[in-house]
Amino acid sequence: MDKQITTRVAVISCTDWQAVAAQCELNSRKQWFDAVAVLHAQRVVARTAYAASQGVQIGMRRREAQSVCPELHIATNNPERDRLMFESVVRAVSELVPLVEVSTPGVILLATRGPSRYVGGDEILAQRLHGITYDALALLADGRPIAFGVGIADGRLTALVAAHAAHASADRYVVVEPGESARCLAQLPVSVLADFAEIDRDVVSLLHRLGLSCLGDLVAMKPSDLVGRFGPVGLEVHRLSCGFDRHPPITIAPPPERASTHRFELSVEDINVVVATARQVADELVTHLSNQGVSCVRLHVCMQTDHGEQSDRLWYQPEGLTAAAMAERVRWQMEAWIATRGLTSGVVLLRYSPVGLRAREGRQLGLWGGSTQADEWAARTVERLTTMLGADAVRVAQWRGGRDVSEAFALTPAAVVDMERRAETVVVKEAAWSGALPTPSPSIVYDEPLLAVVNDASGCVVSVSGRHELNAAPAQVVIGQHVYTVMSWAGPWPVEERWWDPLRQRRAVRMQMVLERHGDTSVRTATHAVVMVLEHGEWWMTARYG
Repeated sequence: MDKQITTRVAVISCTDWQAVAAQCELNSRKQWFDAVAVLHAQRVVARTAYAASQGVQIGMRRREAQSVCPELHIATNNPERDRLMFESVVRAVSELVPLVEVSTPGVILLATRGPSRYVGGDEILAQRLHGITYDALALLADGRPIAFGVGIADGRLTALVAAHAAHASADRYVVVEPGESARCLAQLPVSVLADFAEIDRDVVSLLHRLGLSCLGDLVAMKPSDLVGRFGPVGLEVHRLSCGFDRHPPITIAPPPERASTHRFELSVEDINVVVATARQVADELVTHLSNQGVSCVRLHVCMQTDHGEQSDRLWYQPEGLTAAAMAERVRWQMEAWIATRGLTSGVVLLRYSPVGLRAREGRQLGLWGGSTQADEWAARTVERLTTMLGADAVRVAQWRGGRDVSEAFALTPAAVVDMERRAETVVVKEAAWSGALPTPSPSIVYDEPLLAVVNDASGCVVSVSGRHELNAAPAQVVIGQHVYTVMSWAGPWPVEERWWDPLRQRRAVRMQMVLERHGDTSVRTATHAVVMVLEHGEWWMTARYG
């Protein structure tokens, strides 16, 4: 078994930071809403404390959330806003502790050994961190209180749980005494492994079904039994249940001898150029680490300008940072640097320092579903094209959700997408939208829908009543100069969206039709399955199958 290492750490956690950031953004526009919820794919992913007190829960649909809280303000998911808003809090904490770790907006982690000795103990340090964070959040909210928690304990997981407990109970902070982490964790449900340690929820569900309902049950088991049933994840959950950390936070900046450094010949102010260079350096670093059989889970990124300005940040990813993820972190860090402090000159130095490593456990490629060899080949091709054509020239489809086929996916620059993990993160379970077209999806979606005329057998235009009933069966479709015969059809399916918004409301019906076009006797009959939409009294062909 690996050597168990634990370090005293402090965690500052603002639960549902996405909603708090949206609330603060509205405040900057001289608007304030106590009840705010952030939606992604029409489901609540974050909500403010007041909205939670009114019954708004994570995972609720929009209408359900608005029914329990009529005054609820809906905000869109905006990761860039979340990062930039949180940067002011990170900067304030960095005045006390120079090197802090940010794994996700809303959570700050730091080692307490040096700061606690400096201020006079963990209790005083927790008070200082609470005060600094409170003041930083108050500036964003014009003095209005924003709930958050500070936790100090042995190990990352225990500190996160302590910070969450402080946030939930409205206490300022929770300090777990040294050596008490295992006892504090023993009575907690195994679901905390998914909530705070990023253990797969399928693994947690299986633990429940096996009768292991709390972390104390895992501690009582032999590590060899868990490894035999779950593999490396079994050892991981046992280690976490005991309150240990394999990768303790660092207290000082890593030595430059371990760094991958790139010095620019001329100072560079363009973010895209810096990110493109960061990706090349990251590729070399990841290849070197792979040859050594390890991957980087904690990365120190340092950037310096021609005028001596410097930005340092620690990034953490328990599953290991890929080259694309490293470059993405550089983009986040530089965008936040420019937005909060500004740059008086261009970047002249970029340094990667892998300060947390773990043994590579290998990855099994799937035969059906999951990540395949073809996905890896496609990712490498996209990366080469991005290098040759520029960061914004190559775009890939990302699932966004929606009932309309034109909204379900959006083209996103490949430079900001982790292509190596994209196949593993493609949304499948969430794709089943209520009111969406059934699978399979159309293979061609028109940017500009084609205006059409749908007639019945007598040549009259087909219409749909207010109760979504056809006045006659469609028999013929005319698109431009082409005339098609309707061989079969299905529908109509109504779409009524955003009825509360006069500018964005939509009312339409969709139908699937199989069209057959007859040309000359020498031309083979063409048959197409299409999606037809009737909106504002006009028919449109929006997509085609095959």
